[in-house]
Amino acid sequence: MHSVIAVQLNANCTIGINLSGQNLFVSIRVIRGLHLCSSASICGSNNFFVFIRAIRGTVHIIRGLCLPNLFYIPGPKQFSMQKILVAALLLTTAAANAQTKPDTIKVDLNKQFSSVKWRNIGPFRGGRSNCGTGVPGDINTYYMGTTGGGLWKTDDLGLNWTNISDGYFKTGSVGAIAVPESDANVVYVGMGEHAVRGVMTHHGDGVYKSTDAGKTWKHMGLEATQHIARIVVHPKDPNTLLVAAQGALYSKSKERGIYKSTDGGVTWKNVLFVNENTGCNELSMDMNNPRIIYASMWEHGRKPWQVISGGAGSGLYKSVDGGDTWQKLTTGLPTEMGKMSIAVSRSNPDKVYALIESDSEKEAGGLFVSNNAGASWSRITNDHRLIQRAWYYIELFVDPNNDQTIYVLSAPALRSRDGGKTWENLSGTHGDYHDLWINPKNSNNMIISNDGGSAVSVNFGKTWSPQNQMPTAQFYRINVDNQFPYRIYGGQQDNTSVSIQHRSFGGGSITASDWEASAGGESAFLAFDPNDPRFVLGGSYQGTIEVLDTKAKGSTNIMPAPIQYLGRDAKDIKYRYNWNAPIIWSKHEPNTYYHGAQVLLKTTDMGRTWKEVSPDLTRNEKEKQGKGGVPYTNEAVGAENYGTLAYVMESPHEKGVMYTGSDDGYVYVTKDGGATWTNITPAGLQECLINAIEVSPHDKATVYIATTRYKFNDHTPGLYKSTDYGKTWTKINNGIANNAFTRVVREDEVRKDLLYAGTELGVYLSFDGGKNWQPFQLNLPVTPITDLRVHKGDLIAATSGRSFWVLDEIHVLRQYNKEQTGLQLYKPEDAYIANGYSAMNAANPTGTARGAGVNPANGVVLYYNLPELKATDTVTMTITDASGTVIRSFSSVAESAAYYDGAPPANPTLSKQKGLNRFVWDMRFATMPGIPNVYIESSYAGHKASPGTYTVTLKAGAQQQTTNAVILMNPLYPTTAADYSAYDAFMRAAESEVTVMHNLVNKLNGKRLQLDELIKNLTDAKYAALKKEADSLSKDMKAWDEDMVQRKSKAYDDVENFPNKFTANYLFMINQTESDIPRVNQPSIDLKKEYDVQWLVLKQRADALEARLSVLNKKLSEAGVGAIWK
Repeated sequence: MHSVIAVQLNANCTIGINLSGQNLFVSIRVIRGLHLCSSASICGSNNFFVFIRAIRGTVHIIRGLCLPNLFYIPGPKQFSMQKILVAALLLTTAAANAQTKPDTIKVDLNKQFSSVKWRNIGPFRGGRSNCGTGVPGDINTYYMGTTGGGLWKTDDLGLNWTNISDGYFKTGSVGAIAVPESDANVVYVGMGEHAVRGVMTHHGDGVYKSTDAGKTWKHMGLEATQHIARIVVHPKDPNTLLVAAQGALYSKSKERGIYKSTDGGVTWKNVLFVNENTGCNELSMDMNNPRIIYASMWEHGRKPWQVISGGAGSGLYKSVDGGDTWQKLTTGLPTEMGKMSIAVSRSNPDKVYALIESDSEKEAGGLFVSNNAGASWSRITNDHRLIQRAWYYIELFVDPNNDQTIYVLSAPALRSRDGGKTWENLSGTHGDYHDLWINPKNSNNMIISNDGGSAVSVNFGKTWSPQNQMPTAQFYRINVDNQFPYRIYGGQQDNTSVSIQHRSFGGGSITASDWEASAGGESAFLAFDPNDPRFVLGGSYQGTIEVLDTKAKGSTNIMPAPIQYLGRDAKDIKYRYNWNAPIIWSKHEPNTYYHGAQVLLKTTDMGRTWKEVSPDLTRNEKEKQGKGGVPYTNEAVGAENYGTLAYVMESPHEKGVMYTGSDDGYVYVTKDGGATWTNITPAGLQECLINAIEVSPHDKATVYIATTRYKFNDHTPGLYKSTDYGKTWTKINNGIANNAFTRVVREDEVRKDLLYAGTELGVYLSFDGGKNWQPFQLNLPVTPITDLRVHKGDLIAATSGRSFWVLDEIHVLRQYNKEQTGLQLYKPEDAYIANGYSAMNAANPTGTARGAGVNPANGVVLYYNLPELKATDTVTMTITDASGTVIRSFSSVAESAAYYDGAPPANPTLSKQKGLNRFVWDMRFATMPGIPNVYIESSYAGHKASPGTYTVTLKAGAQQQTTNAVILMNPLYPTTAADYSAYDAFMRAAESEVTVMHNLVNKLNGKRLQLDELIKNLTDAKYAALKKEADSLSKDMKAWDEDMVQRKSKAYDDVENFPNKFTANYLFMINQTESDIPRVNQPSIDLKKEYDVQWLVLKQRADALEARLSVLNKKLSEAGVGAIWK
């Protein structure tokens, strides 16, 4: 192999060679008088390079070339010589050979690892839904749009929901849905959440359309609108529609207002644009005269520290020509307007209602009504319940069949039956409501959307469908403990925090019994001793924090300054807390926790006392600490607090080394436990949110940060790496999409430089320390990734809209070598003996299940990479124990066993597809054979292998590889090594006996059937003796068979009518000995001894029958009348 090396010569004839820091003794000679080039425009006037190649230790100059971006040593512009000998060039042979394979292999990681699957573990508890709609004429079918979780559909009144956007939508947040009344197959979806929070709100990418009721989708443009609040469609023409585009939340933009299409979304026209800060948040069409449309235009926006709701651009508008032109409505309305909603009555189109945010100090807002189609207005009420927290709510709907029944959605859902004079709370499934669809043909039927999902009612809102069957939760952070099974902790937006097992041993799924509420609230960081998580510290907004005693099921509030901060400006509060204020447990200091405000707080006594251990570690810009909401309604829940710590990280290597990151872009480090702090913010880093910090598990000086500027409408990624405690930084974003802003970066615990990044659009992966990234989505849906954690061989992802996901088998990534193209068998992760089952044992699992989380595969998960194989090649896998005994084997050739009711399951088949393949050995011994067309009410599965090391051998064509598979004891089981040994010996012996029995039964029965057919041909008198002997033998064989097998049993319940015979009883004993927690009890031992004595007699009878058959067979052959061949 030849190695190309870049070399530079300086004036003193010294040669410098850069070859990845490796060394090799070589000599160099110049081939004749070589003129070396130089180019000031490329290399600079004083630098030039040559290419040389290593051949058997001698390096030859082969071509002169200027190379930029390599190391430079000043040298002359020209240089020629006859011969140079350099004796002390230190380069390794290995490095030279490595250079023969330049790092130019491009691998699509999603394709390469397509057999590796994420699994959704839940919890199944709905997250925020901004919109929902039904289908007129179909009371069973509804659509739900979620925040970050995509689009969902139910066809059973909301009892079960299925995602229908995965694989089609490029973003996850849905703001509007419309199904035309004239064509239920057409569905329009507007992307981007319209209830624009400062946290957990996600922008969209325009409009999608389906013409087959959601089976497939096509993108229809309007990408730059970012947030779409409503879509209305002409009642008789499904191709005519209008879109309410709120527009960019964090900046001015021209892509907002009202858009109209008359060709089903192929082309669009902006028919109402007010200014670059004003978008449309509501449209209401007169369905009796669709040329009449009402609209609410909303001047709004956000800064990281403030929500702006209202201004000169806000106003109500009306069109009488289908939206082509618009007239502003003013008579009787406030002059100062914030967010508004407008709704025209379908049953009385002259009556129009409007809900208006205005100056709260002047009490100018409220519910207004027009009885002359918007010509003039009067206020009905200024009830604060209707207009509170206006930027988040202000949703108004009129019963399509009764103009006096109106609904207002706010923190509660409110209904008036007298035109808005009096109000009642609507029963519901959650708080904080955002959308309502009422069936125009049946007012009892509706779907409501809130912070917990969407729910369907068919009885005027008395009862609703559940919201605990959709995995659309929005989580902020991940923490994990070291229990078995380990638990994942996180705060769910709009709900409680959660502690959930990463797997369940109670069955095949992770259900509500496997998770529980934990400490703190919706925005909680959760902290605890991972080895003893009895006490969990959890926070919530405005700095509230508690310690939960998980054993006592009670908590204690431990707020460092127990002051009510709601309603106060950030500059006036003692501690400024982030909405998602960090709390961490110290690995190095016993019983010590840290809590981030604008300063770092420390407690060593579970919150009895707190101590400040830092100065203000933020920019502390007072002008950004004023009112959280302007100009008409304040917002002071805590999400707009600014100049706060957003992340705290303790070095896992060194006591006293800690990093902090703020929401305004500062990074600090202390190396002395907080006595002194150094600002290590990357040079030139703009104001941003430091959302995550990661100290490398491999190098104490290496640290990563994940930054984001989405609150400045900058969606570019922002990952940085330092190898010197933050003194210098390198940006590491190459390969991450320009619109995939970053929230988290983690390094693998085992493989150095293997990095995982969580972005707004999914997961990315790097094998080279962040120099290059690729998407690593696999089967993970497009959803914002808010946190990642590597733990016990798993990669855990927290999402904003699809709950928690786990990638179990990252050992494949740790062992992956992209240059390996031949046969490769990966060493599997150690597997635990465990009860339960999992859909992940399937050959190509989806990673999702209806109504419950998915367990990891129960078994040894084996990955193997195959080259291109011939059609005639076979792939085989054998499992052998420590003694070399084969206990299970598999093949790429499918078994050809005939199916019958109660038959043993076929052995799973190995894939022989080129590339990476996945196979799960369920840890069981070989399946015992059945008896064709006989139903035995027992399992034929072999028992599970005992803890130990097993050898896996993979053969593909002429190639072979082996690896070890380790099975571990389940720490929850009381089973000892001696118990396992006794159990394994018993089960091996018993299963072996059943295998012999059934094979013998099948063999003798086959011969008996042949014999009976032959007897039919022995009609000649000269065969009388033979016939008599054959009849006698057949009768005895049948009697033996009847003692062994109950052939009348053909179906499941036949055992109740036709009692078991010997082999079924023996198999039942085996099944009753096998248990989730293995143990051989004395009754099994005693019964096996009894059965073995009976079997000895039966086996001797069978041997005698076979001997008689052999004699008869010889006679039949000699008589020339045939023979028994099988």
